[in-house]
Amino acid sequence: MDTESLKILTKPKTKFEWPIIFDATVTITVVTFIAISEFGLFPQLVKRGYFCDDRSIQHPFNGDTVATSVLLISGIIPLFLIWITELLFYTPPSTLCARTDGLSTRCSNTWHKCWYWFKKYGRGLVIKLLIVDILKIFSGEHRPHFIDTCRPDVICEGNEYVSTYVCTNTDYRPYFIRDASKSFPSGHSSVSVYASIFMIWYLQKRIPKVRSVMALPLCQILVAIWGIFCSMSRIIDNRHHWWDVLAGSIIGAGAAALTCMFSCHNFDRTKLKASQTTYKEHDINLVANNIHYMTTNGLNSTISS
Repeated sequence: MDTESLKILTKPKTKFEWPIIFDATVTITVVTFIAISEFGLFPQLVKRGYFCDDRSIQHPFNGDTVATSVLLISGIIPLFLIWITELLFYTPPSTLCARTDGLSTRCSNTWHKCWYWFKKYGRGLVIKLLIVDILKIFSGEHRPHFIDTCRPDVICEGNEYVSTYVCTNTDYRPYFIRDASKSFPSGHSSVSVYASIFMIWYLQKRIPKVRSVMALPLCQILVAIWGIFCSMSRIIDNRHHWWDVLAGSIIGAGAAALTCMFSCHNFDRTKLKASQTTYKEHDINLVANNIHYMTTNGLNSTISS
């Protein structure tokens, strides 16, 4: 038996890593809390009253322009956008998805890099959702369509303040009735703005120099439009007050900025823990980069033969 084989067999087993178990436990707990809150299973802790002449909560319910399912899908889209960016700009075009060894391809290697960034994105998103849900539960602010949705069993007169009431609307599920008092802050706005700011920041830092001066700004504008459209639709649909949307947007933008600066280290590749075999320097022109790669490979093949 050679020395290398003996080292492998006698190598001590890795100790049980409690930090990993702790992180997993905390993550599962937080995600469970968010799910319980979002699906209306969490009890209503704060039941606020209202003024009879408060016109801001007497709007009709118009439905959702951006459904929750669409918002969830939009939260996953950055995974594929990041993967495409890493694949196009950090893998030479001549070897896209070509096998580099017997087990992996450049596509799979690039996917690992993409997953590294997406985990950072997802961690920030979960923390942001936790903050928003806690604020929703303890603020108990009524949505603009509160009266239309709740139909309280109180006959209002003048500017009387109603502190005790019971919702009598049986057309909606109890979850939706409770949700009518979870207006502040806007969850849709926080998620859409968070995703938009994160992707704008990522594209700015990760896309190298290209010949087109409009390509990058155009992509960033398209991403920003989604955040603006989703946020504004919440006001138009009478689902949130303008200050709810503003607060949600600030939380989303702040969470994205903190994630990009501290968790992603401003997308600086020198601070990554993962392997950097397919990454190139940002300040080198892509065309020259690819020519250098193909020339080097051709020279190595000639020497080998």
